[in-house]
Amino acid sequence: MATLILRDTYRALEEEMKSLDKLKRETSLKIREAASHGDLKENAEWRAAREVQSLIVYKKQLMQSYAPFRFIEYGEIDTDEVGFGNKVTIREEDKDEAEDYYLLGPIEFELDLYPMIVTYHSPFGQAIIGKKIDEDFTLEIEGNETKFTITAIEKISAE
Repeated sequence: MATLILRDTYRALEEEMKSLDKLKRETSLKIREAASHGDLKENAEWRAAREVQSLIVYKKQLMQSYAPFRFIEYGEIDTDEVGFGNKVTIREEDKDEAEDYYLLGPIEFELDLYPMIVTYHSPFGQAIIGKKIDEDFTLEIEGNETKFTITAIEKISAE
């Protein structure tokens, strides 16, 4: 199943992948340099560079694991009911202020492109998909039933 992703997010993902590739090359040079200093068992510089390298490889593999993608254009985003690409304003019962959530995918979440991202396959995301303005839903949070109300649905804006 394809991962939903905004076209603009894909461009940001490509840039992130290029950045990770560059960082990986730079870290490889640091590993080589640190290794040239001798005994690797006592070489903290070498160990630290290897750890950084492992994190870079992991992050890149994580980003690639979401492929294949299904691109969503801003013009395809609807606001009649909650769906992918919406900024959804939700008020929790007994709270004065409503909060904005962005219903997007795991890549937008990983790249931290928007505040308060809810992925479309998370329990919260699944609970709000298909809801309309003034519609209520309930979620179990920490063993308690919590009621929420959808107060607004908008298209997200290109950042």
